[in-house]
Amino acid sequence: MSGQVLNRGTEARMTPQRQSVLRVLADLPGPSTANAIHHLLRAGGGQIGLTTVYRHLASLAEESIIGITQDGAGRHLFHLRTDSHGHYLTCVRCGLTVGVDTTPVARWAAETAASHGFTGIRMSVNLAGLCVQCRSDPLGGVTAANGPPR
Repeated sequence: MSGQVLNRGTEARMTPQRQSVLRVLADLPGPSTANAIHHLLRAGGGQIGLTTVYRHLASLAEESIIGITQDGAGRHLFHLRTDSHGHYLTCVRCGLTVGVDTTPVARWAAETAASHGFTGIRMSVNLAGLCVQCRSDPLGGVTAANGPPR
């Protein structure tokens, strides 16, 4: 999806700033914080404030164009939704994210809902734990050189 961002029939106007936020999200390898997205936009020459980034992220989430998960510190992580409705496993210490297939969970949720007469089910899956590197590092990735985890 890198480099190609479409307006999926949203109600909001596709402004240059909104388009820039979507491009950054499309180029990221996984979920990211609003601060990191803002930093990337500014590093790319964009003149956009953090409040504006948050406003765009909130409207994109409301329109289900992007998804939100949380890391171990409770920070919101934003990612561009794909047709496959991506989910991620996030390391609570370093923030590493890995895409995972939650099709079996979605199937279970739909079957459970149907067995109780429910329709139009919405599902939120938040998978978090310690990655291999953090499990084997007693300092949790913190060194004098790199400071605390992101």
